[in-house]
Amino acid sequence: MMETLNELAQLRDSGFGKPWPRHGLNLLYWFAKKCVSFGNDNVMIYKCDPTKGDFGFHLFEKRNDDFGNKLRPDADHPYYVVGNLNIKKYPKAKYLPGYVSKHKSDQLNSNTDRIIVSLYDEEEFNRVYVTQHHDRSNYDPNATYRISRGLLMIIRRMSLEEFLKEMGYIQPVLPSAINNRPQTTNKASSNFTAVTISSSDPDDSDSDDSKTHPSENLHTTRGFWETLCTIL
Repeated sequence: MMETLNELAQLRDSGFGKPWPRHGLNLLYWFAKKCVSFGNDNVMIYKCDPTKGDFGFHLFEKRNDDFGNKLRPDADHPYYVVGNLNIKKYPKAKYLPGYVSKHKSDQLNSNTDRIIVSLYDEEEFNRVYVTQHHDRSNYDPNATYRISRGLLMIIRRMSLEEFLKEMGYIQPVLPSAINNRPQTTNKASSNFTAVTISSSDPDDSDSDDSKTHPSENLHTTRGFWETLCTIL
């Protein structure tokens, strides 16, 4: 049975988006802050349009994986997936903020994480999932989790720096950064440091998203994804 993550500690312990430089935690933060809002009765209203390919969203194709495995079947409605940083394949992925895409590297598995959503009614997300590829074709069913509305609300109240620190997302201190540091009398050093983001970063604000993504028109369907899929 798929686990639902309701608290920050559960998300941290799941290992999703780690280690650095995987982009899943940054992607989830962007999604919570910029791609969803909450209406009456905490319905999840989407602020980007997956059906129009905003930010690289594309149809999540339901199919068996290479071993014939399936997730639980449900209604035959489409789901959408976002997080592929390949702008040649998904040009609108270039609208994702820099903190999501800046460490893109196939060699470092930094493009392995995804968010999958189901759409409900005219303007709402029904369910939200995080997952990762275990190879170039299939998602890992043991690293796939449902994200609760409550957890999305918690993330929305945080700064990116606070969120990454809470998740234990650690970035190695690069040699160039070490060389540029002012000298001190303290000889103690550390090989790692928590990621920090400038408070003036416009991607960490609640400004009007219409200036940063290509569409605001709302059009949705409803469904529950039932199988693993190949990279689309």
